[in-house]
Amino acid sequence: MLNLRSSSFFLLLAVLAMASSQAVDKVITVSNGGEEGEWGPLERCPDGFKAIGFQTRNELATPFFDDTALNTIILTCNDENLTNITSTIGFSGDFQRVQLCPSAFVVAYMTSFALRVQLPFNGTDTTQGDRTAANNIRFLCSNDREINGVGNTDGVWGEYSESCTKGICGMETRVQPYDGGIGHPDNTALNDVRFTCCPE
Repeated sequence: MLNLRSSSFFLLLAVLAMASSQAVDKVITVSNGGEEGEWGPLERCPDGFKAIGFQTRNELATPFFDDTALNTIILTCNDENLTNITSTIGFSGDFQRVQLCPSAFVVAYMTSFALRVQLPFNGTDTTQGDRTAANNIRFLCSNDREINGVGNTDGVWGEYSESCTKGICGMETRVQPYDGGIGHPDNTALNDVRFTCCPE
């Protein structure tokens, strides 16, 4: 005969296990990201691995009529293949050198980030007639070292995001797609990014 107390205990364990398996990973964001474009797909490092570096694609040489600044962000994961992941990519610029968390004996990983963003016309930055949205990105590493992108200089740096205790494992980017040149709306390319933390 089944003990009622025993069956209730196992039912509780099953419910807790189900809730644990459906737990949502923490996502870190910043408050100064641009608002144009759509969010791209979530891309993740291989299971069990995390981001230790990044690379950007920037339009560094200011074009005659339309600058897009930061276009693409690529994360480097710490698996044996040093897998690169990205989300929606921009359409212009050159790839800059890879930036890795500096470490000596223990491999460091990225935990939080900040964006340099040119505010829209209704903000406080009215010095530029050509909007560029996100210009640069930087990260804090698990050993408290900072790594900076080789990026553009318009706009201002925002505050750092919350921290991912176990590191950053995934990324989504918000990118305005190309909408033509002269006579078309101003192109801003990458506007914002959010990162998914590794499971606790």
